[in-house]
Amino acid sequence: MKKLFILSLMLCLLGGLALAAGIDGKWVSERKMERDGQSFTIKQTFDLKSDGAKLTGTVTMAFGDMEPRSMPVSDGKIDGAKFSFATTMSTPNGEFKTIYNGTVEGDMLKGTAAREGGQDRPFEAKRQ
Repeated sequence: MKKLFILSLMLCLLGGLALAAGIDGKWVSERKMERDGQSFTIKQTFDLKSDGAKLTGTVTMAFGDMEPRSMPVSDGKIDGAKFSFATTMSTPNGEFKTIYNGTVEGDMLKGTAAREGGQDRPFEAKRQ
């Protein structure tokens, strides 16, 4: 009975580690936007790494033809398939913090992103 309990406990722990490791790697999200009558694509590349419950990495954003900008992940957390983190982008108009929350669903990240004080907008990113 004791061996069965220990085996079950080990399998649960390994399963939790496998879910956390599922976020490691590169993910890409693309969405089309229109502003002032012009259409452009925003591409985000998430390069993420888990270490236990901690999530680190970078998010690189490219707006249309503009030069891509990279931002480090801060306050990153992972709990099973759920994740959350923040990024801060410095611009001539000040700093903009974005909070990401979501889940790992196979080869997809699905969740929401919101600038501080702004509305949540859905995002999806596919594993590369």
